[in-house]
Amino acid sequence: MTTKQDLAAGEGHTAAPTASSPTSPLADPQTAATDNAKAEGGTAGEGRAAAPAATATESEATSTSAPTGAAAGTDDEGGGDDGGERAKPRRQRLAAGAVAVVAVVALAAAAVLQWLAAGRAEEARARLEAERALRVEVSGAAHAFGQSLLSYDYQDLQTSRSTLMGMATGDFLATYDEAFGGAMEQVIIKLKAVAEATVRAVYLAEVDEATAQAIVVVDQQVKTSESIRVVRDSYLKLTMVKQKGTWKVQEVTVLGAAKEQETKLGGDQKAGEQKDTAKPSGKDD
Repeated sequence: MTTKQDLAAGEGHTAAPTASSPTSPLADPQTAATDNAKAEGGTAGEGRAAAPAATATESEATSTSAPTGAAAGTDDEGGGDDGGERAKPRRQRLAAGAVAVVAVVALAAAAVLQWLAAGRAEEARARLEAERALRVEVSGAAHAFGQSLLSYDYQDLQTSRSTLMGMATGDFLATYDEAFGGAMEQVIIKLKAVAEATVRAVYLAEVDEATAQAIVVVDQQVKTSESIRVVRDSYLKLTMVKQKGTWKVQEVTVLGAAKEQETKLGGDQKAGEQKDTAKPSGKDD
């Protein structure tokens, strides 16, 4: 006969294997906790074992990629150096080109300035030469007129008259022609006068392309049948104009003489006796 105690014992033996399963809700809590801890420990161990593997893999990847990065860095640095080396000659060429351009511009500017200076100098020289030629031309005409005006020979008055009239114009031409063709000619012939003039100096005042003024200084010796008269430093003021390319005198003003000497021939006076005069004649405009 089966008692309650036997049933209880049977149940205890039957439940023993089941109690060892960690999943049984009837298992001993302490045992279950131990089993669970072991299970978790095993899982954690597997996790820890996998972690070093993953870390090792990452390390290998890092160690594998590091040289590539270094090499890339080296390549970049090398590329930068190569770029700098290539840019340096280019900068040098640009600088040399700029210097050459500046030099060319400077030379061109200097050439232009020299050309302008030479042109101005040439113009100034041409102007001075033209002025000099003009003054020489006027001076020559004044010289010739002064000498012709105070030179004559009673034996050939027509030649002296024609020569002087070719140098005169305007009012003076009319006055001279009238005076020389009248009483003056008769006096010269009567005294058998021969006059010689020497131009000592010509001074030019105002001169341009059409008009001029000149002062002519003349010494004159007049020899007649009665005396010899010497006039020193006669000053003649000439007003001149240019007509058809020729300078002519249109007005004459006698300013006076510095000294006059006269030697009488025959009569009551002895030859060689001299009389000095120093009187101005004419008027100064």
